[in-house]
Amino acid sequence: MDIQEVYDVIHAIAEGFEDNVVDCLDKHSGNVVMAISDQLYSGIDGDDEYLTPTYDDDPYFQLEGPWQNNSKGYKAWKMSITPPVVSSILGLNPRPDNVPNLFITGKFHSEINAKRAGDMLLVDPGHNDGPSIVSKYGEEILELSSRGVDYFNTEFLIPSIEQFYRNCGY
Repeated sequence: MDIQEVYDVIHAIAEGFEDNVVDCLDKHSGNVVMAISDQLYSGIDGDDEYLTPTYDDDPYFQLEGPWQNNSKGYKAWKMSITPPVVSSILGLNPRPDNVPNLFITGKFHSEINAKRAGDMLLVDPGHNDGPSIVSKYGEEILELSSRGVDYFNTEFLIPSIEQFYRNCGY
């Protein structure tokens, strides 16, 4: 390779690298959403922390209603509908029985979506219960955990970058 060819390769990489990364995020936005749902099912947020409040600390169980002063019964009911298991995508440990997974009917998990906005991928909780759930549990529930980032990078981003380099002649 002569100097001009090296320059051309470097120029192609410099000009298109960021767009390639954003295109990869856009193309695999559904995989980002699936990874977020997988970590939520394990009770983990984007900071690698268990979701809080836990069932034992949630003020909801102090309110008048069918679960008033019965977080123990609620935990047993949740165990019957969504038992803690190793997560299917990220391989996260089963959540403790007092940690929520934000899954009752699946509606919240199914409404999470991700879409490209300029050079970013925005994860949206949907328009029904999503905003109130995010308000209660924090924006971090819509972010990838470290294991989620590793999964995305290994499965999608690194192969995309390697293909991009090949396409640039590197």
